[in-house]
Amino acid sequence: MQNSQSYRYAMRLAFHGSPFSGWQFQPEQKTVQGELNIALKSLLREDVKIVGAGRTDTGVHALNYVAHFDSSKIIDPVEIVSRLNRFLSNKISIYEIIKVNSTFHARFSAVSRAYSYSIRHRKFAFGNDMIWDYRRDMDYSLLHKCAASLLKAKDFSAFARSGSDNTNMICQIRHATWVQQDDNLTFQIKANRFLRNMVRSLVGTMVETANGHRNFSDWESLLLGGERAESGNSAPANGLIFMGVSYPKSPFNEREVAKY
Repeated sequence: MQNSQSYRYAMRLAFHGSPFSGWQFQPEQKTVQGELNIALKSLLREDVKIVGAGRTDTGVHALNYVAHFDSSKIIDPVEIVSRLNRFLSNKISIYEIIKVNSTFHARFSAVSRAYSYSIRHRKFAFGNDMIWDYRRDMDYSLLHKCAASLLKAKDFSAFARSGSDNTNMICQIRHATWVQQDDNLTFQIKANRFLRNMVRSLVGTMVETANGHRNFSDWESLLLGGERAESGNSAPANGLIFMGVSYPKSPFNEREVAKY
């Protein structure tokens, strides 16, 4: 007799985005979701569809990402984590898996997500696949001024990917700041939701403002709404990292929350 009971499991993981066409499954493309579906199906001997906390574009990384999947089996989380990490490429790392309530949803239960974007001002031999090597002079005070103004903005239509299926362009930014350490700059941002390509277009436009390519008044106008064509070029994908996600009831005792 087959067991018709379904059990839900939450997974906390990280991935290096360089070899993947983003998180979301795409036919004939290598994606993080696709690789995990294959691995779980092989290990659990059943069709498993994993659901992630949100999309990431091609080449974008995740340090602290959450997903969930349903299974007809009661599994040993420690054993499955070990087996998954042996099965998967070294570009995906599973931290932990726990059994959760069936009402938990990695995407729809989330109340905020957080990203960081890193820029380096000096040539360096290591870590270039996770940072934007950008050497033009910038006014750092303008970068900080741009970030601070995000906390009052609501309409981010000027920073959404053209042709995206978003009908609601309103986002609530809860944290936005630039952190400077030696030759590195890191933009930290947390919001209730993000539009497709939003963080990279924000970073690209802030950089264009700080290097004198556009006026701060132009930046302020964009925060009132507008078309994507009016904002700056998107920053390269390799500098962007998904840092964490928050839930009303944390499945991992807040280990999934971004540490800033």
